Amino acid sequence: KTVGRMTLMCGDGTNDVGALKQVHVGIALLNAEPVQKAGSKSQSSKLESKSGKLKKPKPANESSSQLVPPASSSAKAPSSRPLTAAEKQREKLQKMLDEMNDESDGRSAPIVKLGDASMASPFTAKHASVAPTLDIIRQGRSTLVTTLQMFKILGLNCLATAYVLSVMYLDGVKLGDVQATISGVFTAAFFLFISHARPLQALSAERPHPNIFCAYVFLSILGQFAMHLFFLMSAVNLASKYMPEECIEPDSEFHPNLVNTVSYMVNMMIQVATFAVNYMGHPFNQSISENKPFKYALYSAVVFFTVITSDMFRDLNDYMKLEPLPEGMRSKLLLWAMLMFCGCYGWERFLRWAFPGKMPAWEKRQKQAVANLDKKQA
Repeated sequence: KTVGRMTLMCGDGTNDVGALKQVHVGIALLNAEPVQKAGSKSQSSKLESKSGKLKKPKPANESSSQLVPPASSSAKAPSSRPLTAAEKQREKLQKMLDEMNDESDGRSAPIVKLGDASMASPFTAKHASVAPTLDIIRQGRSTLVTTLQMFKILGLNCLATAYVLSVMYLDGVKLGDVQATISGVFTAAFFLFISHARPLQALSAERPHPNIFCAYVFLSILGQFAMHLFFLMSAVNLASKYMPEECIEPDSEFHPNLVNTVSYMVNMMIQVATFAVNYMGHPFNQSISENKPFKYALYSAVVFFTVITSDMFRDLNDYMKLEPLPEGMRSKLLLWAMLMFCGCYGWERFLRWAFPGKMPAWEKRQKQAVANLDKKQA
């Protein structure tokens, strides 16, 4: 820590508590104790002595998986006699022992006993291996990348929605109930499936950005929003040319018109493009093709909004209270949406190349030393 490195330590005893508290990441290791089989007499007698109620010998007529009563005793004993308290307790303990046994491979499950190391560490491994160290690094990077892309997506969606709502309010245009419901369902599905991306098994040499207040995030948001804003303004101005001169009160009821239709379509196209462009994927998480639920949600949204923009099913557009678009306007919207997506995608990929994750100073010095050594050997 003194030289500026990120530290991680694994410990399993009381003497490791001080170091586990001082490091950046502490992992407590546990020494698991095997549980004896249910058929073991020592384990059964131990549980019986703890219960205090099982000091009597087991009745001959009791049905158990461990002891088979003699035929003569079972013939004399009544079969319908109710169980005593001791017999009920024994059956309860027997059931508990059966659950503790690992029936699949014949091995016993471990007993996890938390100690002082677990109290001092934010992470606890349920065995003595240090293998969970890589899992923590993978999950940590995945969480950081997911949080970063969530902030970017939320920022871009809020900026685009703010412009659309302000334009619609100034023109006295409202959003229909069906329109808001469908857009909300797609957005919720995107956020749900984007958070289900699993981290890759192989650790990458690249590093994610440690915080959101960096040049990469600000330039990415500003560049993409500039393209979104140009797309929105161009589409709304084009729709205004076909709108008749009329004054609509802001507090009036919802009435479908061309500005509302174009604003809704363009805003949803922008949201779909925002999710697709800002999804991080490799080298930290699964790519879009590997995250199948998110991929299918994106494809469904693209197909749906292409259908309503091209006005293939008039009944569907009437149900959503969308006005028919002029012939030349449909192709323009689809072409502009494709250009907007390509521009945002190229800008995002350029920034990821120009602003990679920050590398610690000690790692830079180490790489420089290795490079100098290779030159000398050459």
